[in-house]
Amino acid sequence: MKPRPPGSEHMRDDRRGGQRRNNHRSDQPDPLLKVEWCRVIDQPESDGVLVVVTEPALHVIRIRPKSNSGLQAVGTKLYMGIDHSKRDVVQDILGFARIRDLSNAASIELPVVIQQIIEDEPDIFIQQFFNRAGNLSLKMHAFELLPGVGNKKAMDMVSSRGRVGWEGFAQLNEDCNINAAELLAKRFVSEIEDRSLQPRLLDLLLRQEE
Repeated sequence: MKPRPPGSEHMRDDRRGGQRRNNHRSDQPDPLLKVEWCRVIDQPESDGVLVVVTEPALHVIRIRPKSNSGLQAVGTKLYMGIDHSKRDVVQDILGFARIRDLSNAASIELPVVIQQIIEDEPDIFIQQFFNRAGNLSLKMHAFELLPGVGNKKAMDMVSSRGRVGWEGFAQLNEDCNINAAELLAKRFVSEIEDRSLQPRLLDLLLRQEE
C-alpha cells in the first residue's frame, strides 16, 4: 500500500470517505473465524494470557486460558475452534498480538514453533512452494526470498529439483545443503514483523482464502 502524501486535500478526502472505508473493513471476513488449531509460543505466568501462533495461516494472537489449566509448554498444540466442548485450555480469543510488544522469549520461540508447523505439514510447503517456485522477475527467483539464498544458490536448487521435485524435507535438505524448513520459517517471521515486505509468501501460500 502506498503511503498517503500529506496535505489538507487528502485530509478532506479522508473525512469524506471515512464511513465508506470503515464499512469496507467491516465487510472483511474475520481471519480467525475458521481457525481450529494454534501452538503456544509464550505464557509468562501459569493461567496467564497465552501468546500463540495459528496454523496453518500463522497469525500471532492472544488467548485467555481456562482457569486452572496450568502452564502450557512452548509448542503445545491447542484447539481454539468454535466447538467449545473441544476446548481443553482455550477460554477466549483476545485478538491479534502486537509483534513489537512480544516478550523476548516469544520473539525467540516464534521461528522455532513456526518451523515445527512447517515440518509437520511437508506436503503443503514442499508441494506448494519448493516444488513450484519460479521466477519472480527476469533477475530474481522465488528461492531468493529465503534468507541467505542468492541467485547462484537459487539456480543450483532449481537444477537439483529437476522435473520431479522433492518428496520431503530430508531429500530437499540433502540435495541443496540447507535446512529448508528453518529458512522458510525465518522468511515467515520477517513478513510477520514487517508487513511491507513484498512479495509475501504468507499471503501466497497460506492466506489466500481469508
